[in-house]
Amino acid sequence: MVIKCPNCDKNDFKSVRGLNCHISRIHPSSADGRGLRPSTDTRGRRDDKDIVVKDITCPFCDKNDFKSERGLSCHITRMHRSSSDGKGPRPSTGTRDRKDDRDRARPETLTPRHENHERHNTDRDVVKGVAKVQRDSLQKDSPDNILLKNDAVGAKPESRPAKYKESPKQSRTTEEPHDRPLSSLSNFILSFNAPNFEKFVKMIEGSIVRPREDSTLRTESVNKFIDDLKVVMERISDIPLKLLKSGSYYDKTKIDYNNEFDFMFYADIKMEADFTNCPPGYCKIRKGVTVNKDLDPFIDRNGYLVPKLYKSHMFDIFEKCRTDPSFRKGRRTQLQDRKPESPAYTLLFDLGIPDKSPIDIDLVPAIRISGWPKTKDAREIQTGKWIDISTAKKAMECFHVVTKQFPEAHPDINLLWRVSFSHAEKELILHADLSDKGCRKNVFKILKKIKENMKSKNPTEMDKFCSYHLKMFILGFYDTHSDFSKDQKLDMLKKGIEQLAKCVREGAIENYFIPKDNVLQSVPEEERRYVVRELEGLLQ
Repeated sequence: MVIKCPNCDKNDFKSVRGLNCHISRIHPSSADGRGLRPSTDTRGRRDDKDIVVKDITCPFCDKNDFKSERGLSCHITRMHRSSSDGKGPRPSTGTRDRKDDRDRARPETLTPRHENHERHNTDRDVVKGVAKVQRDSLQKDSPDNILLKNDAVGAKPESRPAKYKESPKQSRTTEEPHDRPLSSLSNFILSFNAPNFEKFVKMIEGSIVRPREDSTLRTESVNKFIDDLKVVMERISDIPLKLLKSGSYYDKTKIDYNNEFDFMFYADIKMEADFTNCPPGYCKIRKGVTVNKDLDPFIDRNGYLVPKLYKSHMFDIFEKCRTDPSFRKGRRTQLQDRKPESPAYTLLFDLGIPDKSPIDIDLVPAIRISGWPKTKDAREIQTGKWIDISTAKKAMECFHVVTKQFPEAHPDINLLWRVSFSHAEKELILHADLSDKGCRKNVFKILKKIKENMKSKNPTEMDKFCSYHLKMFILGFYDTHSDFSKDQKLDMLKKGIEQLAKCVREGAIENYFIPKDNVLQSVPEEERRYVVRELEGLLQ
C-alpha cells in the first residue's frame, strides 16, 4: 500500500512520515498550497498521530464523534471513572500485591505523584490500542474514512488507503509499575466487546508497550547499579560470589516496562545436590570435592549446608554493600519489607529522574550445581521439534538452588533447598523460535498480558497464579504442538488458552523439569475457578 503526494502526484511513499518529509523538502511555501507544511510540533515532524480516524467510538457510552485518540482519552477520564462497567467512580488505590514463584514481597504503596502519573499513562496506552484496532478496521473496510490532517494551506485530503506504521519516537517515555494502581481502563481490554478474536489479539498486542528509549535508560541504570555493587561486594564479601541474570528481560519476553530485575548471587564453590528422600522440586546441599572452607560455618555436623544460615549471611553481605559509603547508588535504594520465607533481598532503586518510577531489584542468594540431576530427579531436555542440540546442551550445564522453604512438614525441612532451573528456562525461552522463526515467544507474551489483565480486572481474586505457572505450562505446550509458524499464531493462541484453562480447572500444571512437581498446588481452588472463568470467557 502506498501514499500519493497531493501536490506532485508522486506515489511511492510507504508512510505518512515519508510524505511529510517529501512535502517539506520538495514543495517550498507558496500561495497555491504546494508549500512547506506548517509545523505544530517543535521537533518539526509528523507521524501517525497526524492520522485522523473519523468517529472513534467510546466503548462505554457509544459516543462516536471523537477525531483523535487524545479526545477519546480525555472523554473517558472525565466521564467514565473506573468501575467494573467503566461508569463508576475511580477506586483510590495504590496497593501493589504481586506474587511470583518465589513469593517475594513487594512495595505496598506508591506515592501520590507516581499514582496519578501511572493512572494517566495506563489510560493513554489502552486508548492507543483501541484506536489502533478501530483505525485498522476502517483502513481495511472503509478507506475513505481515513484522512490526513489538513494543516498546510490548500493541502488536499487523501482518501487512498495507506499502511501506517507507528513511530517508536511517539511511544510514551514514562513508565508504569508492574502492578500499577487500578485505572479507568485497567480492565478495559478484557471487557471490550471485540468483533472477533483476531481484533482482540491485536488489542492485546497493542497494549504491550516497551519504548526503546525508556528501556535503554532503565536497563543501563540497573546494569551500572549491579556493576558498582559487584565492585563493593568483592571487597566486603568473605565468600567468592558470581552472578546470574534471570527474568523476563533477559529471555526477551518482557511485556511492560523494565521495572523489575532478578539477580542470583551464588557462591563460587563446588557443591553437590542430594535428592535422597526429598520431596519433588527440593534437595539437600553438601560440600563437593573442594578445599575451600568459606561455607564451613554454615554446614551442619552431617555435612549439609543449612539454608537459613547461608541466607542470613548473604543478606548481611547485601546490606553491608548497600550501605557502604563507597557505593553511592546505594543511597538511592530502599530496603523493602518481605515475608520471612521469601528467598529474595528486595530493593527499591530510585533512578533519581522526575516522573521515572523506582525499579524493583531482587538479590537472591543461591548455590550453583554443575551438571544436571539424574533422570529420576529431573527430566532430561529432549532435542527435536523446537530445541536444537546446542540449546539443550547449554541449558543442562547447571542448575541452582535457592533458600525457599518447603511449605509442608518434612523430617529434613531445615535442610531443604528449592531447585531452580532459571538458567535452563532462560536458554529455552530465549531460543524458542530459533529453529523455525516461529511465534512461540509471541504466544507466550500474549498469554502473560492476558494474565496481567485478569489480575488488574480483579486483583482480589488473583493472588498466587503468576507468570511462573505460565512459563511451566508454555514449555510443555511447545513440546506437544509442532506448527508454530507465524500464520498459525491465532490458532496456537486459541489452543493455548483452551489447554491452559483445562490444566487450571484440573488443578495441575507439571513442572517442565520435574514432572512429579505440580506447580499449581499452592493456588487456592477459588482462585483457579476465577482464572478458568476468565480464560473460557475469551473464547466465547
